[in-house]
Formats: sequence, C-alpha cells, structure tokens
Amino acid sequence: MIYLDSSFLIELVEDPGPWGAAADASMAGSPDEVFAVSPLVLMECLAGPLKENDFDLEDTYRQAVAGFHMISLDQSVFERAARLRATANVKTPDAIHWAAARLGGCASLWTADGRFAKASSGFAVDQFAGLRGE
Repeated sequence: MIYLDSSFLIELVEDPGPWGAAADASMAGSPDEVFAVSPLVLMECLAGPLKENDFDLEDTYRQAVAGFHMISLDQSVFERAARLRATANVKTPDAIHWAAARLGGCASLWTADGRFAKASSGFAVDQFAGLRGE
C-alpha cells in the first residue's frame, strides 16, 4: 500500500501539464498497488476549492479520495507524529501524513515535496524530483 500525500494528490487532480502527467504515470506504473490517503489529505485538498467556491473541483477531490483506502487518524497517529516532528524536523502536517502512512501499513509515501522526502530518510518518495532536475 502506498500513501498519497496532499501535494501528490493536488498535482494529480489539478495539474494538466507535466506534473499531472508524472502523477498519472506513477500510478499507472503500479496497477496492482493499493493507494491510501487520510482525512488530512482530504482537508488540505478541499481548502482551495472551498475558498474559491469551486464546487466542481471540490467534487473532483471527493470522488478521487473515495477511490482510495482511507487511513483513520487516531491518537496513536498523533503521538507518532509528535515524535517525528521532534526528531525529523518536519512540519506538523507532514509528520501526521508520515505517521498515518507508517501506522496504516504503507510501504511508502508519495509526495511532491522534495524537502519532506529528504527529511523522511527515504520513506517519502518525491515523485516529481526528475521534473526539478534532482
């Protein structure tokens, strides 16, 4: 199972160019894989459409998330996130994504955030590093 963080899902859903194509290709290259998200992914992805009253984009995100395995966020996720936040110097949302993925049984986490990928000691994989020439 692979966890998709908000930055990955935003590129997948909203970018009609090379980043969206890279996200599509990543997922197509893993046809038998189960992809997972958490309620935090949905919250972060809905913030923009809600702010802009973009009901179509809001619905697109809701439909996209409905197609993935949902990892719940319970107290153990937040406790693990606190440890990751303290030891890996990542932002709170990234720590929650990381903890949810780990405790949810995911083998890796796909992101569009190179800084997060570096901080995660290889667990988070920046699927767009090649587009940035990294």
